[in-house]
Amino acid sequence: MEILGLIDLPGWLVGILSFVFTVCLYTWYKQSLFKRLGITSKDTVFFLGDITEMRQKGFNYIDSKMVDKYGKVFGCFIGNIPSLVISDADMIKQITVKQFSSFTDRASPIQLTERWQSAVSIASGDHWRFLRTTLSPTFTAGRMKAMCPYIHKCMTILHEIIADNVKKSPEGFDIVPFIRGYTMDVICSTGFGLEVSAQTTPDNAFIRNSKEFLDFDGLRNPLFLLQMFFPVISEIFPKLMRTNIISESAFEFYETATKRAFHERKEDHSKHNDLLQLMIKAHKGDDLDKSGIQNDVVDSGLSVEQRKTRGFTDTEILINSIIFMVAGYDTTATTICWMIYDLVTQPDIQDKLIEEIDEKIGKDVPSYENVFKLQYLDMVLQESQRFHPIVGRLNRKAIEDVEINGVKIPKGMDCTFAPLALHFMPEYWDEPNKFRPERFAPENKGNINEYAYLPFGQGPRNCIGKRLALLEVKSTIVTLLQKYKFYKTEKLVEPMPMSKTGLSRPDKPLIVKLDAR
Repeated sequence: MEILGLIDLPGWLVGILSFVFTVCLYTWYKQSLFKRLGITSKDTVFFLGDITEMRQKGFNYIDSKMVDKYGKVFGCFIGNIPSLVISDADMIKQITVKQFSSFTDRASPIQLTERWQSAVSIASGDHWRFLRTTLSPTFTAGRMKAMCPYIHKCMTILHEIIADNVKKSPEGFDIVPFIRGYTMDVICSTGFGLEVSAQTTPDNAFIRNSKEFLDFDGLRNPLFLLQMFFPVISEIFPKLMRTNIISESAFEFYETATKRAFHERKEDHSKHNDLLQLMIKAHKGDDLDKSGIQNDVVDSGLSVEQRKTRGFTDTEILINSIIFMVAGYDTTATTICWMIYDLVTQPDIQDKLIEEIDEKIGKDVPSYENVFKLQYLDMVLQESQRFHPIVGRLNRKAIEDVEINGVKIPKGMDCTFAPLALHFMPEYWDEPNKFRPERFAPENKGNINEYAYLPFGQGPRNCIGKRLALLEVKSTIVTLLQKYKFYKTEKLVEPMPMSKTGLSRPDKPLIVKLDAR
């Protein structure tokens, strides 16, 4: 092809150059969005955005140092997808509570399959409202009390395993695998009446598949990458771009387990008061389709009342069972592990907590009533969650054009909150880098801005399982400290790094020594 009568280039080369020029022009336009909005934009890599940085540092790459550099409101890009990072507590309050009607949905960087759109953590609009109002009664105080015997049964097994390992390895051992097996047993038994023997079965299938489920690597998924770099394609062809966020094998494993629990419960006439039973009551069909998911259509046009009349679909039961089973196990296990780490590295705090437990509970079995009365335990847990936020990023999507505190937020914008940044900002926390449970004492709570503290999110879309998580974490720590005292070992890594994939787990073995009290 002759260009301007000066250069004769082959057609294939002209095609490549035209494509590269178009991609560069497209990227320049997309990555100039925040400049057009008058918002500071983080330094980023052309076309790739922050993908390389996120790959190197994990989801927690947005920290308080970045806020110091760019301000409390700035833009960043994952590929060519924009995110508005907000570390202003007042704006977070507006988005999560005051103007929630404009931010009801969570942002997703990719188009998900319809079955995933039925998850309470992902669903939007009236579909989310229906799921949330139907599932919320699972986590009332009365139901939490009814779950305590199931938790205690799993605790008994945990103590047997720990006692055995204390004898085998008196100088210390990695406690993480035992905590993870324990929390998997708890969520399966309290939520679904399943005994999966995660604590006693080596290479347990539930644990193994959960790792594959939670450690999703989008960079290995072609459709994920395509939508990262060319989001306009997913806007034009949303159905064509739908993709799964986990492997099919992991999904099929949990789908099979959920169906088994459903069928067994249908045949069991004894009374249950758990999450599965609540969904069964809301299910209008006779049985889950044994050949697969019966209804895989998201009825986006139905109101909350119409959905209540329709009842829970097979898809809604399956996907929400999987979400609660996997996410509930891993977040709780990670919280317990970080708290053990903090107690080991802060022996004076551990001693004070043991003193409170001995004084207020003694050798009594932990219960819903007594663990929630332990004031210092609550303070230590809250400080541990401040230091180690389990979820690296929370977000909301603007469903209409909004202006908050002079910041123009266009429809569809991903508004991101980074807990690791918020939890260490001197503006909100006195001596933020110091582990100090006293900051959460009743007399000091008035000094805390609740919207700068996001271990469970805020507003109507906060963590639905918060009450169960707190019960499980507190009960577990109490029962461990009733019998043991934790000590550091030479093999314990300090400071403990956070995992770069999935949740913010301890990235190295938590090797601790336990001495019987």
